[in-house]
Amino acid sequence: MIQKGDRMELFESTKPIYLQIMDLIKKEIATGKLPPGSQMASFRELAMQYQVNPNTVQRALSELEREGLVKSDRTIGRFINDQGEMVKTLKNQMIE
Repeated sequence: MIQKGDRMELFESTKPIYLQIMDLIKKEIATGKLPPGSQMASFRELAMQYQVNPNTVQRALSELEREGLVKSDRTIGRFINDQGEMVKTLKNQMIE
C-alpha cells in the first residue's frame, strides 16, 4: 500500500496495475496462502477485493495462466497449478 495524502492506495502508479496484481498473487502462492491445487476467488471477487476493473484482474489471471501458475476450468473456476515444480520455481524467483 502507498500513502497518498490522507488515504492509502493499493497500487503504485509507475507500474501497470495488472502486473502488480500478478505480483500479489504470486506472493500469495509463494508464501502458501494460495497452496497448489486451491481454487481462486472469481475474477469479479478479486476485482472487488483489489478495487479495480474486472478486466484488469482478468488480464492478470490470463497472464498467470500463460505462465503456467494458474489453470482454468471453464465450468468451476481457476486453480493454482498443483505441479510442485512450478511453485518451487516461483519461490526461488521471489527469493532472488
